[in-house]
Amino acid sequence: MKKYNCNFFTVWLCLLCLLVPVHIKAIEVIKLLEPGQKVLLNSGWIARRANEVKVDGNTLSAVPFDKAGWLSARVPGTVLTTMLENKLFPAPEFGVNNNLIPDIYETGSGFYTFWFVKEFKTPDLPQNKNVWLNFRGINYKADIFLNGKRINATTHEGMFLRKSFDITPYLHSDKANILAVIVFPPTYPGNPNGGQGGDGMIARNNTMQYTPGWDWIQPVRDRNTGIWDEVSITTTGAVKVEHPYVITKVPGIRSPKDKQQKDAFVKTSVELENTTNVPQQGMLVCETNGQTLKQSVSLQPKEKKCIAFKDLSIRNPELWWPNGIGKHPLYRMDIRFEQNGQVSDSENLHYGIREIATEKDPVTGGRMFFVNGQKIYITGGNYINSDWLLRLSPERYRDEVRFHAEMNLRMMRIWGGALLERPEFYDACDEYGILVFQDLWGSGDCNGAWEDPTKLESQERRWEYPDNHDLFIASVEDQVKMVRNHPSLCFWCGANEWPLAKDIDEKLKTEVFPKLDPERLFASFSTDTVFTRNLLGDNGDGPYGIQEVEWFFTFRSHPFNPEAGSVGSPEIESMREMMTEQDLAEFPRRGRTRNYVWRYHKDLGYLDQLERLGEVKDIETYCKHAQVVNYDQYRSFMEGWASNMWKWYTGILIWKTQNPWTSLRGQMYDWTLDVNASLYGTKKGCEPLHPFYNPVEKQVELLNTNIYDCKNLLVKAEIYDREGKRVWEKETIADMDANTVKELFTVTEPQSVSGVYFLKLTLADNESKEQITSNIYWLTTSPKDYTTLYQLPRTTPRLQARLVNGGGTTYSGVVELEADKKISFFNRIKVFDKETGKRILPVHYSDNYITLMPGDRQQVKLDFTTSVPKERIEIVVDSWTADRMVCPQ
Repeated sequence: MKKYNCNFFTVWLCLLCLLVPVHIKAIEVIKLLEPGQKVLLNSGWIARRANEVKVDGNTLSAVPFDKAGWLSARVPGTVLTTMLENKLFPAPEFGVNNNLIPDIYETGSGFYTFWFVKEFKTPDLPQNKNVWLNFRGINYKADIFLNGKRINATTHEGMFLRKSFDITPYLHSDKANILAVIVFPPTYPGNPNGGQGGDGMIARNNTMQYTPGWDWIQPVRDRNTGIWDEVSITTTGAVKVEHPYVITKVPGIRSPKDKQQKDAFVKTSVELENTTNVPQQGMLVCETNGQTLKQSVSLQPKEKKCIAFKDLSIRNPELWWPNGIGKHPLYRMDIRFEQNGQVSDSENLHYGIREIATEKDPVTGGRMFFVNGQKIYITGGNYINSDWLLRLSPERYRDEVRFHAEMNLRMMRIWGGALLERPEFYDACDEYGILVFQDLWGSGDCNGAWEDPTKLESQERRWEYPDNHDLFIASVEDQVKMVRNHPSLCFWCGANEWPLAKDIDEKLKTEVFPKLDPERLFASFSTDTVFTRNLLGDNGDGPYGIQEVEWFFTFRSHPFNPEAGSVGSPEIESMREMMTEQDLAEFPRRGRTRNYVWRYHKDLGYLDQLERLGEVKDIETYCKHAQVVNYDQYRSFMEGWASNMWKWYTGILIWKTQNPWTSLRGQMYDWTLDVNASLYGTKKGCEPLHPFYNPVEKQVELLNTNIYDCKNLLVKAEIYDREGKRVWEKETIADMDANTVKELFTVTEPQSVSGVYFLKLTLADNESKEQITSNIYWLTTSPKDYTTLYQLPRTTPRLQARLVNGGGTTYSGVVELEADKKISFFNRIKVFDKETGKRILPVHYSDNYITLMPGDRQQVKLDFTTSVPKERIEIVVDSWTADRMVCPQ
């Protein structure tokens, strides 16, 4: 690795900083809100490298100072995101620009140790109220100063630990307040030597582990040092209300279709803290669903007490169900502590009424989950985090979770080498009915699961990571309290693929989770036999590469595989935002990646599967072929697993459904939030009521992962040649019990076709004849040879688009496609700004990569948010069998 001259870079960066203008806005005036409400401090920050600031924190925060040489800072954010927004380095997602950014392992921690400063005014300080400064996440260590005083008695340490400080004595009402925070990087940033987590030293800290690099990402040069999560100011009276905990009980076996004849029950507790040196008393009030509970409480000086309310009965409850099973309604709860008619503090939250139970399946050995008494077959994906540099937002979270819901997935696993996700992520999962499998921050790659020559310390030493076990436990306790009320949270997992240090694991199992969240399963690690182990004694995960479609139906994997994955190259537009045209021209041939930039972006390779479709002559063809393979790969993936539902498997989680940077593997949508065909192949394969073709048995099967029976279904199979002529058909009537898969009939390969032909499966209600879904396959009489797809006649489907502005920047619309007498293959809808030629992203489509048999017609809904005016929005369709088409509006 290139050795950086730290002195040179420091001087160079100092000169650049002097050239970067700092736009000093008027000092923000903070209007302190009522107890239970918060003011976010997310603008107006400035930052500078600590060794360039020649005074200490007491002096720095005492009086206004000269801002020359300071940078406009991103908070929440990191040191590196502040540098990037000030144009000190090029975008690290493009090409190999990341190599132009000095790595902390070479520069030393001083290069990324920064002061962050914010000035604000509080002219109307409330009487008889305490004012609190709250940090939801700092990575990694910090000291905090306000108006000349250090407000943290001991240095903050740990990425996953919230902190709250009473700043009432330090605030000014007559002049500006100066808040100064010095942030230090992880103590052991580690060597990014190409290992998973580099040399493993990052795991000695209580922080995310992927930042020195992994097999799907390059190193984050500052290891995400910074005030990475929200900063806020709140007020309270003498008594604080903290950490409410809501448990819902739903006795019996329920159905989302029925009115709930039986009550549900809500159990609530909350922690109170007397922040004063004198006794306090008052009334604790809980309101939800039109019901009010009250309890008189007395607290001794500085006492903390957990108060449990009596259980509430909820009549005719609206139950929360996973995606595809039922709706996901949420209830609101307000808790407050009143003294002398005034609210001292309050908490409000949303919860869902549902009960999750779990047990090992005696048939498969996989973990089964029951929601409201109903057994749920789990389809899902692994999620790392939204952005590798922690540029997080509620809007991006919501889009990403919605993509998972649109894929008909029911679970997201939050992988252990990254984050315990933020409340806004869980808000989105609550909204869309996505169950969450939450790892804590640990991975076997760093924590000693195996001998590894890239690691600096021995396997035995790594079993003891992290160094500070008490800090790890304290952080877990805090983060559990932060997210445990979300109905989407399904269960906890200690780490990825390997348990944490023995004493930590034992304490989590016997003390922390039994006390703080006893209703949820805790597994020590993702491949724990508590979670998954079949009768052959097999447990684990993987594999991760491209497979033949038949493999998914024949290979017996682990009974609940927490991660198995494949390819996922993005569309051509995203490729052009990742690397130069010269690098794109050096695309892999037959899966062999020679170009350094492709390797840098972790290309996984398609073996010879792209060439099976025809000659790959340029990057456009490469991406075109990749999408066809992506669709078929993931549809077969999910159909193959489901074909052995409850016989071999209780669930499957794809590795991965997304990437937090511009990676070339394992994703349904890319870092730009553009979708690729993997998403729609997965969506098709995970349909709850779904006809599919088993390529091994050569037969049509019908899948029902609903929790209710489906009767009188008409299943029809048709084979078409490339000219669009129907050469074979068969149909049958089927009844489907809940949670079953059924073999229907054999498909006969056509004798009149040589090469590619098409199999269309249609599912309809036999009584009304209304179509429920269809499923179209491109098959071949010549094994592994699909080159005759290029013999499909050119044909242009009839198109019509309607786009409506829903107010402000929101748009929704419909695209209608109708085939003529020919097959219209693989139509991909895209949305552009026709003035700039740039994509409008993200866009949510009800379907995409659409194949139409002769006479077929399909309507696709889409919606998105954009500041682009309606007259500039252009909807286009790229097709295998036609040139690019612009949809008339």
